[in-house]
Amino acid sequence: MLHRIIFYACFSILLFSKEVRVKEIPLQGLITNPKQEISGMDWYKDNLFLLPENLEGFLFMIPERKIRNSIKSLQPEPIEPKKIAFITPNYSKTIPGFDGLEAIAFYNNKVLISIEAKDKGLMEGYVAWGDINPKTLEINIPKENIKKINTPTQIDNMSFESILINKNKAIMIYEANGKNLHKNLSHPALLLSDYTLYNIPAPMIEYRITDVTKIFDNKFWAINYYWSGDKKKLNPANDKISKKYPKQESHSKVETVERLIEFEIKKDKIRLSDNAPIQLYLEDGVARNWEAICRFNKNGFLIATDKYPRMIFGYVESQ
Repeated sequence: MLHRIIFYACFSILLFSKEVRVKEIPLQGLITNPKQEISGMDWYKDNLFLLPENLEGFLFMIPERKIRNSIKSLQPEPIEPKKIAFITPNYSKTIPGFDGLEAIAFYNNKVLISIEAKDKGLMEGYVAWGDINPKTLEINIPKENIKKINTPTQIDNMSFESILINKNKAIMIYEANGKNLHKNLSHPALLLSDYTLYNIPAPMIEYRITDVTKIFDNKFWAINYYWSGDKKKLNPANDKISKKYPKQESHSKVETVERLIEFEIKKDKIRLSDNAPIQLYLEDGVARNWEAICRFNKNGFLIATDKYPRMIFGYVESQ
């Protein structure tokens, strides 16, 4: 009996940590231009909003039905996202060293964005907030609705890549959370009632966390990505996740890591859940810089790259 239990346990680990191929959802239009650099996305009702890193006065929007039809089709037609007005201050003038937009999250009719800056050689983070018009979908962020947030450490071109809405607070998740980078780790949380900050303890995770999904049943998923060119900056320690769930197929041949990992929140603390990661099958050995993720109903996830190796929008079926 014991041998049977051990066999099924090992089989379960292998089964649920196997690699999954990304089903590409073809797009067309301006969003495919590498200069747009998609850096985050989130659902507002039945519309998916994709955030360009560079401030140009608009966001991209795709209705859920178009995404669903594309996934179901054997020969899908390319989707051209609609441009939605995104009215903000000119952050390139109001924020010293403004470097780009990093994340977006909706909370009822409120919207929050994460902003990255590098001023006098130091990386800095900001969170700004505003409202979405439920009828026109136009987003407006007033000049005064902004708060500076200190990064937990200094790593070039890294700040708060994700915004996680948990009840009445927005948790700003830092990008580089490895053991060799922090003595201990917490993420700043913005109370949405009065916009004050406090810290939430979190686990140390190797490589980069580039975006997270909405919370469901106190759990959420994150993109966990590693490109070997970041080795000097990230100085990764031994990866505990890979030790528990060995790299499969294409991952076993390279240093690149493209996977989705699940966290849970208990008693105002973030920790890894007991679910196995989802390893993404690596295409042609080229690292894909996944920068955006959201759930797609109960069946899987939508993910998007910025511009490396090109703009890719895809569907990942959950295991």
